[in-house]
Amino acid sequence: MKTCQSLPGIKFIGYVPSDFLQRELMYKSLARLPVGIFTDITPIGFIGVPTCIAESNYGNNGRIEQTTLRFKTLDTLPTSRHIAFIVTDCNNVSYVIGQHEPPRPIVKITRDTGTPNGDPAVCSVEVTLYAQRSLIPCSI
Repeated sequence: MKTCQSLPGIKFIGYVPSDFLQRELMYKSLARLPVGIFTDITPIGFIGVPTCIAESNYGNNGRIEQTTLRFKTLDTLPTSRHIAFIVTDCNNVSYVIGQHEPPRPIVKITRDTGTPNGDPAVCSVEVTLYAQRSLIPCSI
């Protein structure tokens, strides 16, 4: 059985270094404990309409959740260190994708030069995380 959750519009995307997050965020969320982000969040300016989808599947004798965040940006993301993404939807509910420990998000960045007839030259970013709980509600 598969369940799917799609955020109702994203108004903020940012990132924090994974080292600055609390430990065991996923297990705290599974135990229904509150999760807070107690560090500065670096905002990411996005172009167009970003999407964030969390799918929960049953496999290998347990539940696994896959979260996929897609957006386009002109900002440069740090690729030399582990980062976690903070997403706030239009209902002012914030989520963190990533944690201090593995598993970590897979970040795929595609640079596009655009076309002369008006397509923008942007970076398309796709963030994917597989975990027991990969879209963790948080307070910022």
